[in-house]
Amino acid sequence: MGVMLDAPWNGVTFTPPTALDIATIEDAIVSQLRSQISSIEIAHYPDRPETWRMTHRVGTALVMYKGAQYGELLDTAAIIQQRKLEFEISIMMRDLGWAVGGDASGPSPGAFAIIEAIRTALTGYQIPGCRKIYPVNEKFVKRDKQGGVWTYSSTFALSTVAVEASQPDNFPFFIKGIALEDAGESTITVGASAYTFNSSLQVQLPQGNVFAVSVTGPGGVALIQDTDFAVDRADGIVTALPGGAISAGETVQIAYAYGEVAIATAGQAEPTN
Repeated sequence: MGVMLDAPWNGVTFTPPTALDIATIEDAIVSQLRSQISSIEIAHYPDRPETWRMTHRVGTALVMYKGAQYGELLDTAAIIQQRKLEFEISIMMRDLGWAVGGDASGPSPGAFAIIEAIRTALTGYQIPGCRKIYPVNEKFVKRDKQGGVWTYSSTFALSTVAVEASQPDNFPFFIKGIALEDAGESTITVGASAYTFNSSLQVQLPQGNVFAVSVTGPGGVALIQDTDFAVDRADGIVTALPGGAISAGETVQIAYAYGEVAIATAGQAEPTN
């Protein structure tokens, strides 16, 4: 006897905790296969497989989520892990691609041709927010003697990130950052060396986090910052300014100092040498 409800139930709208959920990924896989393969039916695995019947004259490929594996927990305030998802493509075809004594190519695509077509369509396909899809295995499943249908399965995997569905703390949580020393104990001075401005009127210095930059032009003429040149201190780029005394292809002497970069994580700091 079935359960009697006191009011009709029309279901609810499911909102995944993150934008990239299983259904979204499976939809993308089905859409990719449909866009690349038109000779067979491409569909999601049926909710009631016991009542489903293949009606396409050539064959069908059904996409089903198989499961996921989670990587090690990253050491942050939130729960963050790598998530590897696997999807199985059930390939049901009425023949293998040829008849006895017939042409190997057959009158219509067979199981082998569709297996290859699916592998080609999905291998390297990238869903936004995921790494590229790659094949895991292929195998023969069964042959329905009564219906004459060959069934194979192809499994594919992709990786994404599983993130805790929670509101962030109401204060800035520092995980990792870069501290730039400026005229501190780790300051290093570099003597004048020859540099040539490229066609973009720029010189890329070997270090970043630079300061005390001096540029000497031909003949020992000291050039003026913000008049003849500008300095991108963080990236260590010297740019010749329009109307200044420097032109493309010109070689000058540049001296500067720079501070070491310290990478800091919560509770510690690691200077990079």
